[in-house]
Amino acid sequence: MKAFFSRKSTRLSRFFDPGAWLVAVLIPHTVFGSIIPLLQSDPGSTSFESASYALVNSAVLLAILLFCEGTTRARMTTVVGGSVFAWILVMSLFAESGGLELSAELAPPFIYRFSINVDLAPPMALWGFLTLSGLMHWNDRQVVEEE
Repeated sequence: MKAFFSRKSTRLSRFFDPGAWLVAVLIPHTVFGSIIPLLQSDPGSTSFESASYALVNSAVLLAILLFCEGTTRARMTTVVGGSVFAWILVMSLFAESGGLELSAELAPPFIYRFSINVDLAPPMALWGFLTLSGLMHWNDRQVVEEE
């Protein structure tokens, strides 16, 4: 029984490789979050500033991918991915047209409603899986090659 769980965790571990998820988040985030909005907006506008910040996030993701490895990459991935995921969640909660709505009826039958805009699902899924990949590899043993 123990071998089954170790194989399953190996498959999950391979699926949640932080390097692969960094690439999976880096490409669409750079293209759709920074390059296209930078080309379509006027310098000095709010959308231009947002796209510039997204470009900085892409540079951070690229730096993590190129210059970190092992547990350092996993931990940096967790911190950066988790902070962006939390930022998306909080901004969608407090923005007027954010698309995330929580409501509760305080009289019987106590109905709770939760709705999310479908446009938020892809970025939340990508950043969430990026964070999860870092968490899963947080305490991996680093392979040290001795020369």
